[in-house]
Amino acid sequence: MINRIITFAIVVWPVQLLAGDIDQIRKLLDKMQHAAHMVSYDGTFVYSQNSQLSAMRIIHSADSKGERERLVSLDTSGREVIRDAKSVTCFLPDSKAVVVEKKRPPVQFPPPFPKNIEHLTAQYTFTLKGEERVAGQLAQKLDVQPKDHFRYGHQLWIDKKTGLLLKTHLLNEKGKPVEQFMFTHITYLKHVPEKLLKPGVDSRDLIWYEAAGDVNLNIKNSTPKLAWQVKKIPSGFKRDHTRKHTMPRTNKPLEHLVYSDGLASISVFIEDKKDNDNLIGGTRMGAVNAHGRSINGYHITAVGEVPHATVKMISESIEYKDK
Repeated sequence: MINRIITFAIVVWPVQLLAGDIDQIRKLLDKMQHAAHMVSYDGTFVYSQNSQLSAMRIIHSADSKGERERLVSLDTSGREVIRDAKSVTCFLPDSKAVVVEKKRPPVQFPPPFPKNIEHLTAQYTFTLKGEERVAGQLAQKLDVQPKDHFRYGHQLWIDKKTGLLLKTHLLNEKGKPVEQFMFTHITYLKHVPEKLLKPGVDSRDLIWYEAAGDVNLNIKNSTPKLAWQVKKIPSGFKRDHTRKHTMPRTNKPLEHLVYSDGLASISVFIEDKKDNDNLIGGTRMGAVNAHGRSINGYHITAVGEVPHATVKMISESIEYKDK
């Protein structure tokens, strides 16, 4: 997985969100959502997580051929990701591999954010914080704070002209950044030359892996051997979807449950307990917390960009019974 600078800022007095500001914020987020898919640009961004700083170049094209994107790591790994409407191809020269998946990458840049916030106001408080400059562009700052300790806070800086998300902070329970994303340079383009969207990696000596397609389950009609039930879950979180798939290299089957409150999400992985190195208890990597446990020959891991208390509650409350 590709790992998810200081700029001069003009800070103005914050404006607290009133009921009438909901429409203004909705329009701002709608513009940001549109820009994420419809604006063409060539930029450089930095991504900080777990005390590690990564720099990447991103070329994004939106034209008659559809939405296409190329991510290039600026470190010594030489990694690249090519994405279009049909697939995501990860070139990993340091691992001598190329991985092809028929879905979007697990980490997206700029990070996505929902535009419909009405259903989020029960769990989060939204506040407009004025304007600042990021990568030379004037940006509107939006602060999103959780109302409990089961989810993270967010700060967004959105380009006032184009709507592109230029900078984000993910804040832990103490209000400290645990993950940061920020453009350091960006050039908006009317047309992206085809050569900028081609991989710069010589893949002739790399081993190609193609992930098996996901199998989406109809929760109401499916009759799996085991019925997995989550007994405890923080308010606002609901099951988003369930699917079964295999890992690209090992072909090991997994059952994957996803829970979301509309902004934060938690993945629960259920698999046969065949390894002795499965996670027991909690662990953290940057903003991502995970909690694992074993139950009757199966191993359960809950993981997500949420506080540890959240994944622990879900993981330890999962039960099953024979159908």
